[in-house]
Amino acid sequence: MSKLNEREIIEWDLTRLYALLDDETIFEDIKTVLREKDELVRDYRGRISGENISARELRGLLEKSESLLNRAGKLSMFAYLNHSVLTADSATQKLVRKMDDLEAALESGLMFIKLELARVSDDFFSELNECDELKNYRHYFDLVRALRDHQLSEPEEDIIVRKDITGKMAMLNLFDEFTSTFEYRIFIDGEEKVLTESEVENLRSHGDEGIRKKAFESLFRKTEENSVILTNIYNSLAKDWDLDASKRHFSSPISMRNIENEVSDESVENLIDATTQGYSIVQDYYRLKARVMNKEILLHSDIYAPLADSRDIFSWQEAKNMILEVMGNFDSQSGRIISGFFDGEYIHGSIIPGKRSGAFCYYASPEVHPYVLVNFGGKTSDVLTLAHELGHGLHGVLSSKQTHLNYETPLTMAETASIFSEMLMTDFLLDNISGKAEKLSLISKRMEEILASTARQNMFTRFEMAAHSIISREFLSFKELSDLYFEELKLMFADTIVFFPESKFEWARIPHIFHTPFYCYAYNFAQLLVISLYRMYLEDGDVFKRRYIRLLESGSSDSPEILLKSVGIDISEPYFWENGLHFIQENFLERLRDIIDS
Repeated sequence: MSKLNEREIIEWDLTRLYALLDDETIFEDIKTVLREKDELVRDYRGRISGENISARELRGLLEKSESLLNRAGKLSMFAYLNHSVLTADSATQKLVRKMDDLEAALESGLMFIKLELARVSDDFFSELNECDELKNYRHYFDLVRALRDHQLSEPEEDIIVRKDITGKMAMLNLFDEFTSTFEYRIFIDGEEKVLTESEVENLRSHGDEGIRKKAFESLFRKTEENSVILTNIYNSLAKDWDLDASKRHFSSPISMRNIENEVSDESVENLIDATTQGYSIVQDYYRLKARVMNKEILLHSDIYAPLADSRDIFSWQEAKNMILEVMGNFDSQSGRIISGFFDGEYIHGSIIPGKRSGAFCYYASPEVHPYVLVNFGGKTSDVLTLAHELGHGLHGVLSSKQTHLNYETPLTMAETASIFSEMLMTDFLLDNISGKAEKLSLISKRMEEILASTARQNMFTRFEMAAHSIISREFLSFKELSDLYFEELKLMFADTIVFFPESKFEWARIPHIFHTPFYCYAYNFAQLLVISLYRMYLEDGDVFKRRYIRLLESGSSDSPEILLKSVGIDISEPYFWENGLHFIQENFLERLRDIIDS
């Protein structure tokens, strides 16, 4: 393994989208999209609800709307990607606000299509839905009809979209830009260092207990220092979500997310209950980890401590070569697609000041290649994160054979390819290391990442459910939110770790609960789902590969339940989630125990 060479880490090329932030083409394209949107509204509005439109004309309307959404997606992608690495730059901030306005105008203008389709007579709807000319849009029609009882009048929907610009969207922009300015000052080896959030996160897995503790306290105290702003932002966003859910007659705030995710309340309840009952896996793991570390009990700052002295700094080139080998061995087409991300410079990998922390893959249109952002520090976890995000990218490229309305999957399916890529990468790494220390290090890290994707995300979801149930009625203070979060922390870890006063502040560091309420259970859903898919791969090999690629190519052309049944999975069964948890117990925890005892 090599010393990290930061100069070899690639940064993306956005010029294939637009040349510059002030490229005149951007503003011309915005005007064109808005003009064509107005023409489309003028020509078609009222014709669906009046049942005065043919199947061919309706298909033309849907294709024109998809064309507008594709072009707006390209514009938004350019703005957001620039903003993600230059969060404090005024030009990128201004462009993002302009895209917020464009998206709101487009959503407001095109909403008549959904509203009118939802309200036509059953006979006319059936006639449209059974027409071969519209077969590509059957799932879209089904989704529209499923939501009709939760739709408001067109004037109400229009007001919500327009007010979101100065409400929800403004709050989210404030949250992103505010938190991206955080600097963390930590004394290491007698010297004060000023670090980014990503750099401090990396220190949480440092071999020195004192440095881990400093990193933990620094990260979590920062939220307390900024508690007034973070608490008000969270209350405002949660209240906005809850008011919307109530106005639309959903039984609970999470139900509004469930229907968008195309899963039943019952399936999500089964997932949450099974994972909560499986918290014993978390507790068994951290008792085992304490034993290996010769500790009676772990500190909260120890949960990501390395279990063995293993050199795990990979160069960017090593990470690239391993990922290409893994994906190419799995499927040659997938390998070529992943290679295109590196060769075409669709990845931003370096850690720089002002860049947002974490990682993501952005794709907004089947006509534009996805882009990946990571903060690559050379650790094994960074290699797996890169594989994870490139899995998203693979999914985005394969599903681009769909048109826009069938392109983006619901959150419940969005993590499928990413987590599957991590599983492939894990097995590759295990097959290519021989020493006990390295195996112990890798399996323990993977165990922690899997627990972070399952139990930890479940904890976040339970916290959100508790917080939203109160915020629906009244404002929650920073202390009250922190106390709610601490109850969930204690339930998950039980008596296996010693908490710090700062432990309960972690909720304010979770971007998903601000940006996308109830997103987090999708990670748990996907992790346990992918375990079943991976079992099939190990058993069926090439037969599975063909089905898996078809699944990714399907995008959102049908419901998750139907698409997954095509590969032999039934997510409606309660034992489905329990089987996934048993796999974690048997194939990771027990495997780790065997290595320790060998």
